[in-house]
Amino acid sequence: MNSVYGYGLAVVASVLWGLTYCLDERVLKSLSVYKLYFLHCVCGAMVAGAILLLQGSYPGSLFTFNTSAASLPLVLVTLATATTAALAILSSIQLLGANTSAVLEISYPLFVALFSVLFFKGQLHPSVVIGGMFIFLGSAIIVLAK
Repeated sequence: MNSVYGYGLAVVASVLWGLTYCLDERVLKSLSVYKLYFLHCVCGAMVAGAILLLQGSYPGSLFTFNTSAASLPLVLVTLATATTAALAILSSIQLLGANTSAVLEISYPLFVALFSVLFFKGQLHPSVVIGGMFIFLGSAIIVLAK
């Protein structure tokens, strides 16, 4: 049951990211990348904070974490990479448009697989490599055909 729910959430995320890219492209005509990113972050913080409070967390717990589950350096690195990625994609949407940016960004599964192996001793299955390469090559074909 959890995997069905997980697949459903992944599809919902994909649909919503598609809509977000299109909306962001329009908004970025009159708003800077940094202002839009700030608004995304404020909205995300308000939603996450409200959910955590509804779950019984107190506001101070938003800034603490279990050190056995994650180390502070790892948390800082993921915050830095997520922030940089978000700013990069918003800038790319502003410069190239939502369609081109999305086609290029969708090649990230190949990098997920590679970084998983390089940094966390993950398993790299041939089907993941082949599928990732098809996505990457497909993205290149679409972008170069324009």
